[in-house]
Amino acid sequence: MQRRSLLGASLFGLAAPHVAHAQAASIRLIVPFAPGGASDTTARIIQPGLAAGLGRTVVIENRAGASGAIGARLVVQAPPDGSVIGISNTSPHGIVPLAMQPPPYDGDTDFTHIAMVADTPTVMLLPGNSRFNSFAELREAARTRPDGLTYGSSGVGGMQHLQGEMMARLAGGRWVHVPYRGTGPGLQATIAGEVDCFLTPLAGTTGAIEARQVKAIAVSTARPFAPLPGVPTYVELGLPDLTVSSWTGISGPRGLPHAMVAEMHAVMQRVLAEPDTERRLIAAGLYPLGRPVSSAGYQQVHVDFARVWGPVVRDARIRIE
Repeated sequence: MQRRSLLGASLFGLAAPHVAHAQAASIRLIVPFAPGGASDTTARIIQPGLAAGLGRTVVIENRAGASGAIGARLVVQAPPDGSVIGISNTSPHGIVPLAMQPPPYDGDTDFTHIAMVADTPTVMLLPGNSRFNSFAELREAARTRPDGLTYGSSGVGGMQHLQGEMMARLAGGRWVHVPYRGTGPGLQATIAGEVDCFLTPLAGTTGAIEARQVKAIAVSTARPFAPLPGVPTYVELGLPDLTVSSWTGISGPRGLPHAMVAEMHAVMQRVLAEPDTERRLIAAGLYPLGRPVSSAGYQQVHVDFARVWGPVVRDARIRIE
């Protein structure tokens, strides 16, 4: 027994350096939301190509909670050695620093933003049996009905909540926000007619649209969106300021070496150039960029977001607990 124990210890001692090396060579890709949403879908689409391009194992970890802040903080607190990166998204990286007090981090300076890879357009949905059939009809009702209209979103402080506040300013009338705990519950509530309309990322809603359980009457892309033929953009509706989307990309902790950022960005460029990647992103309701926005460009996206949407968050007194 003693000889076996000594032999086992010797074998473990020989194997340990190799195990440690394998662990160091892996990358944790933090998704700050539960499985099934746009961020998780993006991670699972890019993971194989990212791993192959970098020659390292990429392990997806879903760390949901606090509008994405829990997962984002794991990235902020990680060493700047490339062992931990994360899916970055409008909610945890753009809205949370504006709407959570005190801010848990700075969405710009506490991260190294590596590449923006996709947009998730926002679509306005009506219940399938709604008496309204266009945004013009909906806006007129918001202006004339004593109690106005209700609009649902996937939660307080989300991009669609901010868009709804902006919509109320620009379209006029009374728009009452009804938050739900995610896209799924909000979509089901809309199908059931609990709200007059629902502002939501397109991802996760295409099945209900195709089944005519809901009606899409506006989309937030700048140009007509191929997956929603005939659905007008807000530009066409005369409300170009509602041309917003939930962006998704990859980011690491502050201080990632420039060479490492350049390598990851180059790999993402090759991944996004693959036709299968584009097909899968579109099928999931994501708007592929074709080639990733540069690290500097993605950094600027965060700066611009705070400048444009900071006043909306303050004026509407939006708070994320």
